Amino acid sequence: MTSIALATAEDLPGLVDDDASFLAALRERDVAAEPVVWSDESVDWSDFDAVVVRSIWDYYRHPRAYAAWVDLLSDADCAVWNPPTTLDWNSHKFYLRDLADAGVSTLPTEYVERGGDVSLEAVFETRGWDELVVKPAVSAGAFETRQLSRAEAADVQPWVDDLVAEKDVLVQEFAPDIEDGEWSLVFFGDEFSHAVVKRPEPGDYRVQEKHGGSVHVEEPSETLLDNARRVVDAVSAHLGGDPPLYARVDGVERGDDFLLLEVELIEPELFFRTDDAAGDRLAEALLARL
Repeated sequence: MTSIALATAEDLPGLVDDDASFLAALRERDVAAEPVVWSDESVDWSDFDAVVVRSIWDYYRHPRAYAAWVDLLSDADCAVWNPPTTLDWNSHKFYLRDLADAGVSTLPTEYVERGGDVSLEAVFETRGWDELVVKPAVSAGAFETRQLSRAEAADVQPWVDDLVAEKDVLVQEFAPDIEDGEWSLVFFGDEFSHAVVKRPEPGDYRVQEKHGGSVHVEEPSETLLDNARRVVDAVSAHLGGDPPLYARVDGVERGDDFLLLEVELIEPELFFRTDDAAGDRLAEALLARL
């Protein structure tokens, strides 16, 4: 019997509820699938035929342990999805620069390396922005992320200086388009599965449900789908391999263009609860690779 570890976090030992249909789909196909905590040092990952990284939602709080774990998976005698090279690359948001260089539309961004020097007032002046967002390059769920106006630049500069002293940082143009909703388009391999639109609470920009955001099932246009597929293609080309087993392409529409905010390849919520067949589709895609 095929054995698969579904990597999860210590405070989510049974996975998130949203993954229940995927777990059930694997077991219905006679797969011995079990949640395993990624940070549990007693686990021998070579005991499994494959590891599928799912709800390791605390990885960004433990960057050194996470990097060591990815190295451990690289040496383990099992298949890993998404592969360790993808897990490493996608954990640091400077990957957006790689995709922008490949022609993917992204938000205008200043990439500031740790220990560097960045003046918010200078960024506002040279870029001509009215609002911007500052976030660490290793982050999730709006962790240590702030939306700032031009008038706040001087007051917030000490916080930015402290952040850059410790971490690589992105300074991005704020996208007011997000108030109309952020698309999440889910792909299994190179096949589109389903999509949702996440909308922030009025007066906020954060679309995560824990911050008051909401999720809505909507059908993307063919233009939007084509743009999202180009993101997946660019990821595959950059990493020099097959398309990721799963990918969630997050972004906003601006006219006929699609601005990529993030492509989630490590631990995204895949919104199985919004599509009854999504768990089966990912299970089939996984078993086809095995």
